[in-house]
Amino acid sequence: CNPTPIQETRITAPIMKVVPPTLLADATSHVSEDAFRRQALLFIMALVPVSVLPLVSGPALSSVHWSLSFLGLVLKIGLECYTLLVLRGFYVWWRGQLPLKKDDTAKYIEVMPSGRIIEYYVYGSENDDAIPLVVLHGSGSTGKYFNQCVFTDDTLEKLNVRAISPSYPGHGGSDIHKYRRITDWPLTDLVPILEKEKIDKFLVIGSSYGTAHAMATASALPNRCLGLGLNVPYLPERICREGNFWTDADMILRENQLERPWILLPLLAAFGFVQWLIPTGVCSYPEGKMIVNEYPELFDVLINDATRSFLRGVNGQVYEMLNAETTQTWPDPRHIKVENIALWYAQDDSIVPPDHGRWLEESLPCDGRNLRVKSEKKGLGHFTFLTPKYGHVMVKTLLDMIEEK
Repeated sequence: CNPTPIQETRITAPIMKVVPPTLLADATSHVSEDAFRRQALLFIMALVPVSVLPLVSGPALSSVHWSLSFLGLVLKIGLECYTLLVLRGFYVWWRGQLPLKKDDTAKYIEVMPSGRIIEYYVYGSENDDAIPLVVLHGSGSTGKYFNQCVFTDDTLEKLNVRAISPSYPGHGGSDIHKYRRITDWPLTDLVPILEKEKIDKFLVIGSSYGTAHAMATASALPNRCLGLGLNVPYLPERICREGNFWTDADMILRENQLERPWILLPLLAAFGFVQWLIPTGVCSYPEGKMIVNEYPELFDVLINDATRSFLRGVNGQVYEMLNAETTQTWPDPRHIKVENIALWYAQDDSIVPPDHGRWLEESLPCDGRNLRVKSEKKGLGHFTFLTPKYGHVMVKTLLDMIEEK
């Protein structure tokens, strides 16, 4: 609980000219777009003839390449399908992210020197003395989600809280930021928004994947973060290895794998079908089936926002969701210096293992820290606290904690 203090750093905002900080993402070399394009074209030039040859050759030549057995037929069809995915994926990669279609209820900021656009939402109390709350969404979602079903305007106005909810890179209306690091995100994305909105100190609540960004925020800006809320939290890969916990890192790819055309291109093509399978994916979890029956309005909002997360195309989602260096790396939670921390986790969560929440419950307490923990088992698993009722409870908990201090 007493690590070496983390120096707070600020980056360039739209109307300011400040030297950007040194970022973790900059320390890793990557294949340039020109080099990737050359590799992809060479791969396609080698793949297409092999795939097409059996279709246009005579029976004698064809039999040399393909067995007439069932296995040979399966391999032949598989190679042809793979070739189509590669070709489609190359088109998606070449096209890049789709043009921005602005949401009238959102705000947008351009960060320099990259010119990258960040989408964010502001809602809740409009009073000058309203307490700022940074709300951080989960994976496959956007900054618009929580205002519709958890942190409603009515709830926040009663508590005199104003929410700021950014959409992560590649989600919703925000531009792609390839190979980014969650540890860098508070400096590259959040600080410019806070400066534009003239916010100094704030509360922060993250849910699911958003807890990684919330922990990174508390680590990077400890003197500005009044309270930290973690709802159904993830642990970084390093802690999972240390505690022998399940981690998403075992199910996705490494950054250097995403730089290989034969891996990235078919993934880009395949992800085009993902947005059409979102309802099926949600309902594949026990809690997904529960919310369909008990909270149909929550299910509708969840599906609509998950679909909206693909607003700029699949490119950003692939680099976000399948890159272990991006999604599984953030500061050690034990080094967080924020005094007020609230933790909510579900004992029946089938999406994020409850072990992650229990580890935080055991590891975060220390002298001088105000820690509150709520653990439930109500059959809603990952969505236990994602209702208007608990939205009020989460915010009120953090407000009471800072009031006590």
